Amino acid sequence: MTQRDDGRRGELLAKLLDYSATHGLSEVSLRPLAAAVGSSPRMLLYFFGSKEELVREVHRHARDIQLQLLADTIGDCSDPTEVLRALWRWLSDPAHHNIIRFFFESYARSLHAHGGAWDGFGEASVREWLPRLRQALGGSDAEATLALAALRGLLLDLLATGDTDRVEAAFEDLLRSL
Repeated sequence: MTQRDDGRRGELLAKLLDYSATHGLSEVSLRPLAAAVGSSPRMLLYFFGSKEELVREVHRHARDIQLQLLADTIGDCSDPTEVLRALWRWLSDPAHHNIIRFFFESYARSLHAHGGAWDGFGEASVREWLPRLRQALGGSDAEATLALAALRGLLLDLLATGDTDRVEAAFEDLLRSL
């Protein structure tokens, strides 16, 4: 691929993630997806090879963004409580709810995927976060696992119920228990 192709591919990937965060990818076909991002099915296949690979690339891109968020948060915080609080602020911000919904859609789909586009997404997201979270918290794998599971559980509750006050109180209890 040429440098121009790489730039166009990156631009499409950003648009695809934006679309996916708002609409999901589970039930979309290539033609409406291409139209939504200002492309054609032929060009999407040129850049990504197949719909399955396109979905995998969007997932990788979404995880890369999350890992950058984690790195930025860890870089700015020296205390484990500050790390979790900064992560929670970003993750629970209503401006990010669509991308978080897309994450959970992909995570849930990966639980039943056997070789498909969603295969391995959930496991990769855990394996990528745990070492970084363990380092930031200065704890063990078990502590990082507990923190990650608790954050994700609280996010699911928040997205499902919209009960911000109750979920925020639970987050504060989590901080005290860790």
